[in-house]
Amino acid sequence: MSRRVSRVRLPVSKGVLKEILEVGFIQTVVDEQMAWLKPQPHLQMSRIAERKVWQEIKKGFVNLKDHSIQPNIVILPELTIPNGQLNGLKNLCKAIRSVVIAGMDFEVSGTGMVRNRAVILVPQRWPDKSLKVKRVSHTYFGKAFPSNYEKSLIEDVKRQGHPRQIKFMADLTMYILDAGGHGTIGVAICSDFYDIERFLIYKGRIHHMIVIAHNRDTNSFYFLAEAISRLVYCNVVICNTGFYGDSLAFCPYDEPYERIVYRHEGQGLFSTQVIKLPVFDLDQAQRGNNLGKKFKSLPPGYIKLN
Repeated sequence: MSRRVSRVRLPVSKGVLKEILEVGFIQTVVDEQMAWLKPQPHLQMSRIAERKVWQEIKKGFVNLKDHSIQPNIVILPELTIPNGQLNGLKNLCKAIRSVVIAGMDFEVSGTGMVRNRAVILVPQRWPDKSLKVKRVSHTYFGKAFPSNYEKSLIEDVKRQGHPRQIKFMADLTMYILDAGGHGTIGVAICSDFYDIERFLIYKGRIHHMIVIAHNRDTNSFYFLAEAISRLVYCNVVICNTGFYGDSLAFCPYDEPYERIVYRHEGQGLFSTQVIKLPVFDLDQAQRGNNLGKKFKSLPPGYIKLN
């Protein structure tokens, strides 16, 4: 497979690194049985699931807008945004004036290619929240490796007699978002979190790793998040569907009790939260200036590449 790296520069001046990045979680609850399997398998979220999740999304943005800490970036799980609600999501982005990273519903092209993508919304003048936002730009990144659930769903839809010969369309590009003073960000959608090659590329290049997921194997993600935080030497953030729960954030702090910045366990739970992640101090530690030994020691062979 041919892999490439794409650096996406958010429309913001580089500037000096900030002390912290504030990330807002909106953990929506999407029941996959209701959304894509009943009364028969299909690749577009059911109307009842769309209505339910859209109400949760709007509630989540209201909660974050009223929060005492205003997030720089808002993240939502994989397969959360109904395809007809992109403009609605842009309006919510305008209101909160934060970058939004959110998983879109499955998209089936005219040639039968199935894509699982996330959208990145960037409000005009971000990260300045003092001025009214009139425009929101957007771009996408896709999933490289379908989960077993997705493979099974596509096969079930084929057996139902789908008019096109459908198959999964992989996005093999590994994206790095340049968020100016808020650092550089690696991204992945659910099962791509197991993609070892991705972390060989990201090591030395990112401050934050953001994963959006619809993942039932939450324990595996928990242990992998801690390992990646240590080996890639970055903050790791996972926003999972509330149907399975366990959205979390790890940071490679030296003190064990500080490393779990956030964890929300329990199934079937809608929730919102804002967390703070280090940027400047972590960058200094990545460069070998770990003053006060606030963070773990650099992993073997670590080279700062940006």
